[in-house]
Amino acid sequence: MATLIITLPQAPLQAGTAVDFVLTHDGLTVGQASSAPLALLPRTGGTTRINDTLLLLGAAQLSWHRVKLPKGVARARLRAVLEGLLEDQLLDEPVALHFALDPDGGRSESTWVAVCDKAWLRSGLRALDGAGIAVSRIVPELVPLAADEAVATDGAAGTLVAVDGAGQPLLLHASASGVLAYPLQTASLAWLNCAPDAPLRAEPAVAALCEKLFERPVLLQSRAERALAAAQSNWDLAQFDLVNTQRSRSLKRLGAAWHALLRAPRWRAARWSVVALVAVNVVGLNARAAAERAALQAQRQAIAAVLTSTFPATQVVVDAPAQMQRAVAALQQGSGELGPRDFETLLGAWALAAPSASAPSGLDFANGQLRLQGLGLAPPALAEATQALKAQGIALRQEGADLLLLRNTP
Repeated sequence: MATLIITLPQAPLQAGTAVDFVLTHDGLTVGQASSAPLALLPRTGGTTRINDTLLLLGAAQLSWHRVKLPKGVARARLRAVLEGLLEDQLLDEPVALHFALDPDGGRSESTWVAVCDKAWLRSGLRALDGAGIAVSRIVPELVPLAADEAVATDGAAGTLVAVDGAGQPLLLHASASGVLAYPLQTASLAWLNCAPDAPLRAEPAVAALCEKLFERPVLLQSRAERALAAAQSNWDLAQFDLVNTQRSRSLKRLGAAWHALLRAPRWRAARWSVVALVAVNVVGLNARAAAERAALQAQRQAIAAVLTSTFPATQVVVDAPAQMQRAVAALQQGSGELGPRDFETLLGAWALAAPSASAPSGLDFANGQLRLQGLGLAPPALAEATQALKAQGIALRQEGADLLLLRNTP
């Protein structure tokens, strides 16, 4: 899986604008680096699978400000609080600017805020969205250094990077005081008063000029290598209102992917595979259901055969188990044997279950149910009798002062 890093140009981004991009397959080495219009940027296809697309904002397009946030500020009010804190430090109206907080800002009393032109950033995101490119993260080219990263000399500290900024050589200075861009000339060096051993990198196009001004060798760093280094930071400038914008773009991207899956020719084989898989499962389920129905029907026929062979007088089989139970009960009654639902059987079971109980004041038997009236049985004795009758397949219910005995239905 690869990562595509696109640099947002200073001019408003249009569909035909050539943009710098870097394609890396491992995040550490440059796989491809060039410039191309949006329609010709690398896409997922063949052996390349782009997992992340990052948008890189140049150092010259960002300003950095250190602020101390009040404690307990609600997320909904954070943007308004930042506008109030930075109002005197900004040249433009705060409403026209986009703010982004340091992801590690909560670990200290003060935090960095990155500021850029909102219209410029939004127009770039719209152009990318129109070209079908979904940005997963927005990263700055350079970020302020932590205090332990800066190299202090006479009040000057940080890292210097000489770049070719659209034909205008620039000197980028990243330090614990922020990130600033200066023209690459002698006056800038005098203004910065940089340490002689401050880290110095330069793009090949301005390396000779940089060595002449600094009078020492420079470490060559291409624009693509600097983009890779920027992608390693944990910054994401898509904050506040851009969070919702990114969510909308993600939903739109999912919708486009679903539409492509349903319509695009390259997914035809996958679509037919899914249809075939569903058809096989439907056929398999129907076959299994037919087998289960056949087994159930065979079981019913076997039970009906037992009923008709045992009781030949049965002409029509409707409910074989119930018919067999009634036939057995009729035989028992005809032979004088007691059945499980007869009065004598239930009364005998009660006598065995509660031998110490007093005699009931009345008895009522109907439809296989025996009602014992006027029994004042204590709860422990009632519970014991209930368990004893349950073991014999008889249920005992208390209805007021009466007890009802009935045979459990098998």
